[in-house]
Amino acid sequence: NFAYLGQPLNLYNTEYLMPLQMASELRFPMGATTALSDNAVNDFMVLLGRISGPTSRYQIVEVLKQYFCKASGSYYARSSSLDWAESDMITQAYDAAKDAPNFIAAIYEALEELERKNAAVPKVQHINQILKNNNAQYEIIGDQLIQNAGNVSTPEFSQSVSTTVMRALGDAKALIGTVDSSSAIDRAHTALHGYLVQLCIDNSINLPDDPTVSKAFKELRSFHPALQASGNRSEEITRVLQSFANSIDAFSTLRNKASLSHVNELLDVPEATATVNAMYTIFRYIQDSMHRKSIELI
Repeated sequence: NFAYLGQPLNLYNTEYLMPLQMASELRFPMGATTALSDNAVNDFMVLLGRISGPTSRYQIVEVLKQYFCKASGSYYARSSSLDWAESDMITQAYDAAKDAPNFIAAIYEALEELERKNAAVPKVQHINQILKNNNAQYEIIGDQLIQNAGNVSTPEFSQSVSTTVMRALGDAKALIGTVDSSSAIDRAHTALHGYLVQLCIDNSINLPDDPTVSKAFKELRSFHPALQASGNRSEEITRVLQSFANSIDAFSTLRNKASLSHVNELLDVPEATATVNAMYTIFRYIQDSMHRKSIELI
């Protein structure tokens, strides 16, 4: 423990802190880890250099060092001066960046710790901007770290969507393209189901008890103005939307018969990946339709 703003500093006492949530496959990788680029680390170092507060720069750097050491599993030792602390922090940051998800978590949690000590710290959008600028396949949504993995981008959620649904979506994306892709079907189905049902609730669209994914989607099509086919080629658009509903029914069948939620034969990786990506396409279509409608109302 070290003095910080006149109080003992115990980094590992997280009673009042909310750690960044992520899929277990990201926090505890089974094989080689994914590293952040040197440019990304440099950008983060510049960002962290702008932190200010009612305490010394030395104490701020020591907090950052401890989180980087925790992420990399390195031994933490207090530096003898600010110059050494800055130098040590950079070294430890590059070491931690060999494991991108835990490096991002270290920054997120260190900033949370410093903010509670009344420091002026960067926000999540600053972290996401650096990740985006450096083509890193990660994004923080709420308190969740999501891996984009080069697939269809994760749509934004309405504020009422539960953390459980967000975590399910993140878990699915983390597994896409791996030997565990089949298990992503169950997670993606959970996310899709929760998302569509929540949209119905948010828009006062009545649903029966325990509605299926297909039923929720069809009710949204029928009663949500953003999803109704209108304008040019509306008849063809209606058929396209109907195919979405049919696809969702097929997803339900796949979930019941070929995912890890049952003991039947699993889908092969390419088919599982295509199925999950199709679910994301439906997510994306709904989000884009909502966005288009909001622009029309401005």
